[in-house]
Amino acid sequence: MTTDITYIQLTDKTWVYMASAYDLEDRKVLLYQIADTMTAQLATSVIVKTLRRGEKPLYVHSDMGSQYNSELFENTLESVGIRHSYSRKGHPYDNARIESFRSLLKRDLIYQRDFKSTADVQATVGWYVNWYNNNRISLSDAAYTNF
Repeated sequence: MTTDITYIQLTDKTWVYMASAYDLEDRKVLLYQIADTMTAQLATSVIVKTLRRGEKPLYVHSDMGSQYNSELFENTLESVGIRHSYSRKGHPYDNARIESFRSLLKRDLIYQRDFKSTADVQATVGWYVNWYNNNRISLSDAAYTNF
């Protein structure tokens, strides 16, 4: 599993933040959380919710941001025996799959709309994540790989 946080600007020029957890094997968004502040709590919340759903990865990969180096995040992983790996400084490619998802999200959805509130972002991103996980053509689709 890999995790990261991205920024989404509202029409009033304030920001909301989206933390997400991404399954590298299935190429799906496991969970996301949107908040008005970018904190260690936000970063940790997607891991905790993933664990509550009964999914426990062997490791979690993230960048070296302060939220992911926080005591809260590290202790949460350690308490359930999950190893933490980091992207190397100057090597964003280590987190390429979640970066790719975020790039698609922003190109296909975020940059195409105006968002007035966190609730507006939440509803729209919820629709997109459902589409991304269940309806998009991906490399793992048999129809795509058998042509």
